[in-house]
Amino acid sequence: MNAGWPMNPMFVLDNHDPIKIAWSLLKEEVRLRGSTGASLRTLPDGRRVVVKRGGFGGGDPEGHIRNEYDMNRYLNALGVGVPEAEMVDEGSRPTMLTQFEEGAVPIGPLDTAKLRQDVVPHALIANWDVVGMEDDNVLRRPDGSLSYVDVGGAGPYRAQGARKGPDFGPTVNEFETFPQHMPQYFAGLTDEEIGRSYDRYGGQDAMEAALNHLRSRDTADTLRQRISDVARRVA
Repeated sequence: MNAGWPMNPMFVLDNHDPIKIAWSLLKEEVRLRGSTGASLRTLPDGRRVVVKRGGFGGGDPEGHIRNEYDMNRYLNALGVGVPEAEMVDEGSRPTMLTQFEEGAVPIGPLDTAKLRQDVVPHALIANWDVVGMEDDNVLRRPDGSLSYVDVGGAGPYRAQGARKGPDFGPTVNEFETFPQHMPQYFAGLTDEEIGRSYDRYGGQDAMEAALNHLRSRDTADTLRQRISDVARRVA
């Protein structure tokens, strides 16, 4: 477990040796779809968690998975729906565990309005794969709310682990690129919709306060500039 990040009780596997128990369960993991080796694990008490260890596209799976965890926690701090997440060390390798969204189903056209309500947080963190190639990065929970279950393509990393480099910079271009690359959900996105999404998630003050959940100073600095960019746009 990473220093400074207390273990969430929902993921405590055993009070005596949780890592040993976790390793004993590796053989029981079921591979899920995706490019970074996500798998489904059943805990001793019957609960299920998704296990992710990062993508090798950029040769830095540890940095990639730590960033995905931070992006998950950032969205959570804003009030955007994401699964509960925790970071643990298994064999000295950082591993992200997220609560399996029981009963959730793939999104469809009827979820477009909800996706558009969430556009500012995802554009802000440059979540290029907010929907996913097969519309499976976001699910509809039984209560009708959305859960963004894969944010590995947010922040400075691409979905498979490569760095975005200067493409993750101080200007938020995603209000233009989202409609281009995901027209089925974001075509015709208006400034009025962007403004409503911005207000829905608390505006500049809330978005800057949520930066406390990021451990990378470089990522926080870039996001702070991006927040200012969005604020100028909606002013």
